[in-house]
Amino acid sequence: MPHLAAINDKYEIKGLRLILVDATNRKELTEKMAAEFSLKPPVLLDEQNISREQYKIVGTPTTYLIDGAGRIIFKHVGYGPGMERTLEKEIEALLARKST
Repeated sequence: MPHLAAINDKYEIKGLRLILVDATNRKELTEKMAAEFSLKPPVLLDEQNISREQYKIVGTPTTYLIDGAGRIIFKHVGYGPGMERTLEKEIEALLARKST
């Protein structure tokens, strides 16, 4: 999770908006994690399970990169070593599309 804060800090000036959604609805755990990692992006609780149903979330974490028109451009289920680099490449590609 610390990588998300760094990615947010690096790319928010370029137009990235990072929003974290907890589809598990464990408010206490979510608040603890946000405080522990000093997450600046908002962490929203999905109390109505909209994200799980609409985006077909089958595992956590699930990461989506969504363009300005609301289209899912990249999706990742789970987290592994090196994911930060993959996300940064995808963010750069998405931001490059935005500027053309």
